[in-house]
Amino acid sequence: MAKRGAFVVAAAFVVAVAVAQDVVTECGECDRSNCPEVKTCLGGKVQDACGCCEVCALGLGQRCDSQDSGDSTDYGSCGEYLVCRTRTDTGGTDEATCVCENPDPVCGSDGITYSTLCHLLQETTEKPDVFVAVRGPCKGVPVIKSKPEDKIRPLGSILVLDCEAAGYPVPEITWELNRPDGSTMKLPGDDSSFAVQVRGGPEDHMVTGWVQIMRITKKSLGIYTCVATNTEGETRVSATVALKEHGEKEDSMNKL
Repeated sequence: MAKRGAFVVAAAFVVAVAVAQDVVTECGECDRSNCPEVKTCLGGKVQDACGCCEVCALGLGQRCDSQDSGDSTDYGSCGEYLVCRTRTDTGGTDEATCVCENPDPVCGSDGITYSTLCHLLQETTEKPDVFVAVRGPCKGVPVIKSKPEDKIRPLGSILVLDCEAAGYPVPEITWELNRPDGSTMKLPGDDSSFAVQVRGGPEDHMVTGWVQIMRITKKSLGIYTCVATNTEGETRVSATVALKEHGEKEDSMNKL
């Protein structure tokens, strides 16, 4: 009966951790001989709320016991490489969750960039052979996240094309214009009818570029190519700017 009682208590604690129920743990006399066996734990093992039996530590994103929290519920302790921190996105509540102590990304041996070491470790439940290859993002050829769109515009109108690219190292964005006559121009060149702007973001390791055509003329028609380049390679994506003929409707995506 003693072993059965210890098992029921331990099982109840595991359920409490999983669903973070608001119940204060009541501790009886500790008899470690009655503690259930704990096998593999992704985040390591810790003492239970009563300081008696070993249990699996809490994982990434789970509710935890913060010293700054007024919550008396015993949720448990965070696992290896994790710390318990009060959330700042819950409107002033004192809810705390396990977050990675080191917020920097890591490159896995599978060639995938993980947000943190903890996210990689979490993935090892499905990919047990994955390990940290490099501290920091994985290097790779730029990836176009948002490409410019084909446009039809009348003479004299204004047009803006945009392009977003991500990669590590962070790519550079440049623009090229390929005209119907076969000539190629790197923008903006010395033509005052073109303006090119680049800024970082909107996400980490991402850059956004724009080319603005101040006034559509026959010389500004053609194929506009966004070129994203870093030390690992180059990625290109293109959009066609065509002249709106009499009676033809403009594309309805944008007014610029």
